[in-house]
Amino acid sequence: MSEEQENPQENKPIDLSKNEESTVQPINEGPVTPPPFQQPPPFQQPPPFGQFGGMGQQNLPNSTAALVLGILSIPGCCCYGLGLIFGIVAWVLAAGDIKKYRLNPNLYAISSYKNTKAGKVCAIIGSILSLLYIICIILMIAVFGWAALRDPELMKELLREKGLGN
Repeated sequence: MSEEQENPQENKPIDLSKNEESTVQPINEGPVTPPPFQQPPPFQQPPPFGQFGGMGQQNLPNSTAALVLGILSIPGCCCYGLGLIFGIVAWVLAAGDIKKYRLNPNLYAISSYKNTKAGKVCAIIGSILSLLYIICIILMIAVFGWAALRDPELMKELLREKGLGN
């Protein structure tokens, strides 16, 4: 072992005539490499129950509303447009939440995203069924209206037979 290796912190003059870089570290500075073992950071308190979905992630803000309205749009399709209203509102809410999730997926819980997608699917189904029901009602009114205009006496007779007329 050389003398420099035995006493590295001793004040010795540096010989500038040497081309080799000195491996001696200054006294005031610590080692260049970190120590092999470091203390782990302290544990953090978990968020209050129900505030986040899981693993520290938030729920999408409208996921539950989109799911509930999407589900309600299916039986509401027989209520003369109520299902269409529920479906459109759920569709818009779900589209906004899906956009938020795609911008920052690490911030939101995957279960919340799945609820939003399920709400959107139900909203699409409910909207289509509502539109079909409304189209059928319009066609029935148009057909019976045309028949009434074409032969009013026949329409009155049909209504009397069904017990709907005087």
